[in-house]
Amino acid sequence: MDKSKLQLMESAPIYTAILKLAVPTVLSMVVQVLYNLTDTFFIGQLNDPIQVAGVTVALPITMMQMALAGIFGNGGGSYVSRLLGAKRLEEARSTVSTSLATSFMISILVAVVGTILAPQLISLSGASSASYKYALHYVQILLICSPIPMLNFALSQLLRSEGAAKAAMNGMIVGTIVNIVLDPLFIFVFKMGVSGAAVATVLGNAVGVLMYLMHYTKGISPVRPAIRYISLKKDIYLEIFKIGIPSSVSQITMSLGSSFAYKLASSYSDNAVAAMGVSMRIFSIPTFVFLGVAIGIQALVGYNYGARLFHRMRETIYKALLINLSLSALGILLFTLFPGALIRIFISDAEVVSLGTMILRSYIWAIPFAATGMILMMTLQATGKSFPSLIVALSRQGIVFIPALIILNSLFGFKGLVFALPVADAVTVAISSSFVAALITKTKGRY
Repeated sequence: MDKSKLQLMESAPIYTAILKLAVPTVLSMVVQVLYNLTDTFFIGQLNDPIQVAGVTVALPITMMQMALAGIFGNGGGSYVSRLLGAKRLEEARSTVSTSLATSFMISILVAVVGTILAPQLISLSGASSASYKYALHYVQILLICSPIPMLNFALSQLLRSEGAAKAAMNGMIVGTIVNIVLDPLFIFVFKMGVSGAAVATVLGNAVGVLMYLMHYTKGISPVRPAIRYISLKKDIYLEIFKIGIPSSVSQITMSLGSSFAYKLASSYSDNAVAAMGVSMRIFSIPTFVFLGVAIGIQALVGYNYGARLFHRMRETIYKALLINLSLSALGILLFTLFPGALIRIFISDAEVVSLGTMILRSYIWAIPFAATGMILMMTLQATGKSFPSLIVALSRQGIVFIPALIILNSLFGFKGLVFALPVADAVTVAISSSFVAALITKTKGRY
């Protein structure tokens, strides 16, 4: 690691370090939001709730792809940050190389198995007879091309783990621009509909992968991957899986929870599914900003934990929480004043706008919990706390969210269904707070 990055991690003022690491990551997350919203936005311009519902029910399947890539992106990244803090550069380089090679092999398996099982997966995600064909056309393309989006995700996380947040941001920005330019071309000009949106997404990811790989060719990365550094050592895989699997479980349970929510919503109407899909995409705006700050501090927390600079680790956590809670006030204001206008950006169907407005107003209660929860979850991952990470991962979209969906839907109907997310976020923050409080208490007095 070069001297400027070393100084940033070890001795720069905490707010300065957070801003330098988090601002590029937040910008990357904002770009990621645009990336996620692009397909929904352009499909929404057809003003067909059924096609929007088709793209919506396909989302949990693509989340599964990211969950598997996250085992090696998040798990490998957490270990790399700690290894860099401990000045174990050779092991860090081996971890990056092994993470990328294994992620690529798994992505090929996902492409084969996912393509075969796509019809069954779409049905389980809550597709109706009307939206089924649109969801299938969309997801088949993404599954066949699994190596591209999965490598894109893993590479971006590994770059951030070495403090190369700007390189990760640049790749995401260029990829998103490509997606935004190609979406209307394929959807409207070539009249490919949802299939065109999927093709544009894959091509945008491909450009991102090329940008990330270019970073490594410049010779400035301390952990540049190489075939000779790929290792089958048990210790490396254990460290990757220790954090990567809980992180992946979080994504998998999120996918399952989303699928279950869309399945319940489909019992009301395709308009309800479309409204929930659009609302959840809009909710991702503040959520991804909070996640950007959390990911931005991951390398800082992990490095200082590995270097046993516990006072800097604690200060980073406190100040990151303050930043996210301040940002949450802006999210609450946005959802309070303009819920209907936000929905109409994507689709003008009157019923979808009405349902979406109600959903966004319920999500106001989830915003501060999401802001807090992201920092707490990333702290547990950065410090290698595998069991607490697993418990938190299972809680938000699994142990808590799915039962909340069932109970609130049965008691209050669709209005109860949409309040399951705030309830799950609140309970998960309570659980993760206890784990992080124990970590902070344990490190006090140890400098």
